[in-house]
Amino acid sequence: MSRQSIRVFLADDQLIAREGLKGILEGVADIVIVGEAITALEVPRKVDETKPNIVLMDLKWFGDESAGWSAIRELKNKYSEVKVIAITAYENLVRDARLAGADAVLLKTFTKEELVSLVLELALKETTQTLRETTIIEELTLRELDVVKLIADGRRDKEIGKLLNISIATVKNHVKSILAKLNVTNRTEAAKVAREKGLVK
Repeated sequence: MSRQSIRVFLADDQLIAREGLKGILEGVADIVIVGEAITALEVPRKVDETKPNIVLMDLKWFGDESAGWSAIRELKNKYSEVKVIAITAYENLVRDARLAGADAVLLKTFTKEELVSLVLELALKETTQTLRETTIIEELTLRELDVVKLIADGRRDKEIGKLLNISIATVKNHVKSILAKLNVTNRTEAAKVAREKGLVK
């Protein structure tokens, strides 16, 4: 992530586990621990406050095997850009963590090297994805932005042409270019991506 710090949040009900994770990660360049949670319920609020790149999430909290994956699902629904590494000693919980949206799962037999490598890998993936999305948005011309906004409003080619005072053929060329740049196959998907990226309301 060049010189930008990788912000990591620790979510585990056991102090010894949090201290162990801190001991491993605090000695790694560019990684900073930004917060901790000792109950699953407080994780979303604290993540909102600390804005981490990566959350290390225990799956079994005070004997509750559903607490971890429930928190992961809520996290990913609210903050899809945050990467979640689920950590557990129970193999039977791995599937639920994956289904809830965990980006990776580590069994508690992991080594220091495996943990650090996974954190760095996910952080790099996040940065690459963000840069690519920014580039896509910058690639759209001002006219294409006008067109995609009208597509999102449900306008057809003929209406777009009239509103922008351009020919239908030109509209079709713009639409074709927009679909390619947004990496989608149809107008509905283009409108969806445009909303997700904040190009339209």
